[in-house]
Amino acid sequence: MKRNSLLLLQLILIISLFTSCKSDDKPIIKEKPINNVDPFIGTGGIVHTFPGATIPFSMIQLSPDTDTKGWNWCSGYHYSDSTLKGFSHTHLSGTGWSDLGDILVMPTVGELQITAGEKDKPDTGWRSRFSHENEKAEAGFYKVYLEDYNVTAELTAGKRVGFHKYIFPESEKANIIFDPTNIIFGKVLETKIETTSATEISGYCLSEGWGGRRYVYFSAEFSKPYDAFKITKAGKFSKHLKVIDKDVKGFATFRTREGESIEVKVGISAVSANGALLNLRSEKDNSFALAQLNAQNQWNGILSKFKVEGGTKEQRRIFYTGVYHNFIAPNLSMDIDGKYVALGKSFKAEGFTNYSSFSTWDTFRATKPLISFLTPEYSQDFSRSLIARYKDAGDHLPLWELCGVDNTCMIGYPSVPVIYDAIQKGADIDKKEAFAAMDDIAHFNKVSSSDGDGGLNEYIKLGYVPAHIPKNISKTLEYAYEDWVIAQLAKDIGDIDKYNYYMKRANNFRNIYHPERKMFWPKKANGEWFGDIVMDQWEPLQDHWISGNKWAYDYFVPHAVSDLIELKGGKVAFAKELDQLFSVELEMKGEEHADISGFVGSYAHGDEPGHANPYLYNYVGEAWKTQAMVRKLMAEMYSDKPDGMINNEDCGQMSAWYIFSAMGFYPVCPGDKQYIIGSPIFDRVSMDLGNGRTFIVVAKNNSDKNKYVQSLSLNGKEITTSYITQDQISEGGVLTFKMGPKPNKAFGAKEGDIPVSSLQLDN
Repeated sequence: MKRNSLLLLQLILIISLFTSCKSDDKPIIKEKPINNVDPFIGTGGIVHTFPGATIPFSMIQLSPDTDTKGWNWCSGYHYSDSTLKGFSHTHLSGTGWSDLGDILVMPTVGELQITAGEKDKPDTGWRSRFSHENEKAEAGFYKVYLEDYNVTAELTAGKRVGFHKYIFPESEKANIIFDPTNIIFGKVLETKIETTSATEISGYCLSEGWGGRRYVYFSAEFSKPYDAFKITKAGKFSKHLKVIDKDVKGFATFRTREGESIEVKVGISAVSANGALLNLRSEKDNSFALAQLNAQNQWNGILSKFKVEGGTKEQRRIFYTGVYHNFIAPNLSMDIDGKYVALGKSFKAEGFTNYSSFSTWDTFRATKPLISFLTPEYSQDFSRSLIARYKDAGDHLPLWELCGVDNTCMIGYPSVPVIYDAIQKGADIDKKEAFAAMDDIAHFNKVSSSDGDGGLNEYIKLGYVPAHIPKNISKTLEYAYEDWVIAQLAKDIGDIDKYNYYMKRANNFRNIYHPERKMFWPKKANGEWFGDIVMDQWEPLQDHWISGNKWAYDYFVPHAVSDLIELKGGKVAFAKELDQLFSVELEMKGEEHADISGFVGSYAHGDEPGHANPYLYNYVGEAWKTQAMVRKLMAEMYSDKPDGMINNEDCGQMSAWYIFSAMGFYPVCPGDKQYIIGSPIFDRVSMDLGNGRTFIVVAKNNSDKNKYVQSLSLNGKEITTSYITQDQISEGGVLTFKMGPKPNKAFGAKEGDIPVSSLQLDN
């Protein structure tokens, strides 16, 4: 009876699908914010996104690979390429380093080629030429015509299964190749392929890379029996149907009619071969068409949390594609039976869904606060996953976790603000367990894979990270902010001793502020100031600052902006400094770090630590300058082209800055509940908060020229503050901007209307 009911449900879905199709049988969804999503945005330049198919926070990111080596190919694909080697099931979105690209599949026609061949010489292997004119990417769907084989490839994705559809010409030798040796940037250690029936194959890849030493098992099913199946071992065909070696590939061959489709479903698992099979079976009854409909409906559900009116078509595409990119990572990292791998060990999740791929250093700033507003249920699982590394796996909160392994990239303990933001927005998280995990990581010195000794032991002893430790200024400032966050949770659970302890540490930024230089400066372990540094060369700066960018970090005290202003001589002096920051262009020598890009004066928008800087004018009563600057950055640093951002998208952070800014406010300090006012670009944006309420932003008289806030009201009542609070947003309502062509310098200028961020108020 259950089987019959399932078949009936599928029949109903198929009827509804095809009665709403265009001539090309593409599903139509009545309300389609997905039409404003272009996954090709970010696939050019150095943005590093991928165009393939996925669903929100899925285990599967099924996308074409054009190359697996080199800076431009962190996602396996670059828009400049014209040949591809196949379609693999896992990818990182917008990161500055990479791994994954697991279990590649490629359709071909004719005699078998046993290697992919060279990118610029596709005839040397199974590669195929393609053109962007015959390529399509949508949220949850990808399609490309493979010119060398007259094959159309279509891809979509489920939670744990990749769905392939290959439309072949008439052929006696239509091939589907499985290559588990395909890895982006990583090293393959061992692979396996075996066939158990004419419609099923399985295998694994053991590799080592940014995600540690890891297995990816797969179980695949063809929609029709193959006529022949061959396996190569180290480049030679084997007589066996089960082969284990460092270099194993599988080749299924079919006879096809003109226009015949062969569908392939591939389930993957990091845990076991049985896990991959169970994952496949959990979605086995979905056809490609049903999987595509489900994927696009899921994206439609997420994207429909925003309703945008006004603005240009380009602005709406940037906005909605940004939302799309914010819901790709972290990724589901748990089999259907609840088992997952962390630190190379197998666990079973109890009471939460496990995720990995946490780029917390990038995303604590705006991505995670955005997700916490829209889908608190995801933020809850993300936080529980992070805490589980301490509670269940006996490890520490990760810096940058990939595939259950902390690759220790970047600095600080950035999981802390991610967890606390979720708690603040009502996530059901045991606060004492969360605090225990935070207290632990704040006393464990992690050595960064990218930036050397964390210097935490010295930081605790001296009150700062000394000058001989790499990136000492950046590390001191990030530790101080994150200590403030821990202090807030200590207060929440009533631990006043710990609160006072961490508040003292939160003041440590003062210990590296040089009063004569009026900037943060390296200090030796003996307490003496470091000597002069050549400031017009990138290389000397990189010893003390992340990315060499002192111009971002000189303002990174998000928890105590008001105190920083006083250190720098008061509001007038601070405003003058900001004016110089955004107007005086750098004349630097040497090779700059790749993350230093998107310059406006000395400010580099491509470097995450500076993302709050344009909003700091509000803290000195000059909100109109913030309004002008954020409009400039939105217009100049983003587009709807393949190179549509000026640096790595970083798992959503670059887009999250745009999304918040386009709505007219931004979280300068995640954890303090203040959202600083900017300048909205749309006439109206409604945001479904995920708590049954809606927050609406209306901008009257809005245009490119009318970028200045004349007045502000909330639910019809005028407000004069240049900030709103998380509680005001969470309650829902209507925030109304009245815009004009000239600055209203009185807006947000009075004492009491200026946002205050001071440790003096906490004590």
